[in-house]
Amino acid sequence: MKILGVGDSVMDAYLHQRMLYPGGNSVNVPVLALRYGAQAAAYIGLMGDDEPGRHFLRVLEEEGLDTHRIRVMRAKTAQNYIRVDETGDRHFVGHNGFDVAQLMAQLRLRDEDYALMEQYDLVHTSVHSFLDEFLPAIGRRAPLSMDFSDGYTPQNIERLCPLLRFAFFSGGHKSEDEIETLAQSALRSGARTVVITRGLQGSCVFEQGCKHTQKAVQVNAIDALGAGDAYIAAFLFTYLNHDGDIALAAESASEFAAQCCLHHGAFGRALEL
Repeated sequence: MKILGVGDSVMDAYLHQRMLYPGGNSVNVPVLALRYGAQAAAYIGLMGDDEPGRHFLRVLEEEGLDTHRIRVMRAKTAQNYIRVDETGDRHFVGHNGFDVAQLMAQLRLRDEDYALMEQYDLVHTSVHSFLDEFLPAIGRRAPLSMDFSDGYTPQNIERLCPLLRFAFFSGGHKSEDEIETLAQSALRSGARTVVITRGLQGSCVFEQGCKHTQKAVQVNAIDALGAGDAYIAAFLFTYLNHDGDIALAAESASEFAAQCCLHHGAFGRALEL
């Protein structure tokens, strides 16, 4: 599998450690997919030219991603302020302002970006990347995967799912009936494979006429940040490399997500604050 991420990037600032960790769903998924065994990975997005931004870019290059379509701006790199509680769960408690590269400019895709996408088996993005106007053009170049996380509404499900090969949702606080309703809504709207992660309750995978329920792998977590992105990375890799085997993909994804909870940050590589 060759995967390209496009969209959101952010430094996760762990205030209790005074450390910055590279993150953002559209970055984490290709990085973690490459670690999991993907043949190639790339990222298209925005970075600031400050020290955190330079560190971020350097890390992606060291991880082996193609970064030549990243835009670097004369601005700060966005930071989310995070505290981790005694159970390993993380809480977002602020940010470093609105004068950051990721908010001062909108990512606008060009012909060179689309040409790069055509070299990959899959493009992954997130609902928080605000790329709605570009999604039809992306989908014409490669199958499209999107993480809605918890940022979904009936309106954006209906609007975006017709464009998606894979749709991922977070449903940790939803009942079984609510999970079923959400999945069927996404399927009816056009997504072919719908995955709803539920934290310690495991995950559910839906396709037309098919539902698979997967238990979570229990570990002594120190940090759950990035676990959902690890799940997505391993699920996509396994699904695409094993002829759409849902059960194997969900099992592999749960195991990889659990491993992600054993270290800080989505994929480590911290910079001191």
